[in-house]
Amino acid sequence: MKKKVFVLLPIILLVLSVFFSGTATRVWALDKPVKLVFGAMRIGTSWYIYAATYSKILEKDLPAGSSVEVLPQGGGIANPLVLAKGKVDVALSNVATAKWAYEGLMMYEGKAAKNLRALAGGLNKVYVMVILREAFIKKTGINSLQKLADRKYPIRLICKPKGSTAPPSAQMILAQYGMSFDKIKEWGGSVTQVSGGQIPAVVRDGRADIWFEVAPPGHPAVTEGMLTANLRMLSLPEKVRKALAEKGLSPDTMPANTFKGQTEPIKTVNPGTVIATTTRLPEEVAYFLTKTICENKKELVAAHASIKPFVPEKAWLLENTGIPLHPGAERYYREKGWMK
Repeated sequence: MKKKVFVLLPIILLVLSVFFSGTATRVWALDKPVKLVFGAMRIGTSWYIYAATYSKILEKDLPAGSSVEVLPQGGGIANPLVLAKGKVDVALSNVATAKWAYEGLMMYEGKAAKNLRALAGGLNKVYVMVILREAFIKKTGINSLQKLADRKYPIRLICKPKGSTAPPSAQMILAQYGMSFDKIKEWGGSVTQVSGGQIPAVVRDGRADIWFEVAPPGHPAVTEGMLTANLRMLSLPEKVRKALAEKGLSPDTMPANTFKGQTEPIKTVNPGTVIATTTRLPEEVAYFLTKTICENKKELVAAHASIKPFVPEKAWLLENTGIPLHPGAERYYREKGWMK
């Protein structure tokens, strides 16, 4: 009996040393309540669903008295600045907009947010969509952005409000054809910006001709629009995609039948999605958040199927984050052996 004890003792000591010197020490250092504000987007959007799901998962494992408040406002453009100013602790952002904000480019010129850091990127596929009503195509013969520009047609454009990635994405695409929101208005057309949930009804009722959207597969507004209205998605030419890639929008292809009625693959661009924070977030909290994000994919997919493309093993790659990793997140990825 004594012999067995002596044989097992070194093993027990080794296990205890690993437990008390590695991950466990830092993770279980969360022995005080943690109060977090999670920046998302409006209620009903995919980002709101993501954030609400994360908050439920986190609150189950955080110390007693902790809370994760989901802020139902903001968007791809607004969230990096809201983060940088300390109004939220963690937020969803597009990879492109996080990169622009960190480097002080585009609409963030003069406002470089060098305190931005990433927890996990490559969360889903997010596509920029250009959608025309079939009735408009039949009436005018305009079935491409080039024809629209050539004819200077007074089209009625609709997209989400300022703060979303949709308006600047639309402006960048239009600029490749010498167009802009102001040009469309000069031609006698209109530009309407309303919340995503309102757009399908406006398009369905024939009060808008072209819809610019930035959304993942399964997005409720796009799903509703494609189900209830006769719409056509347009692919972007290679030269346009190449020009947009230089602005941080990666070329990507939406598979056929991602949405009802979209029977062909759509060549477009992808601004990506990243969960970001700032240098203010304590390292142990960042570690815990990153671990939770990466180790609960199944529950996230159950809440919103668009999370399926998320690959935790690649969540640390710069191409998936756009900005540097938080030290707490980096520590998690190195411990997993994913990041060398």
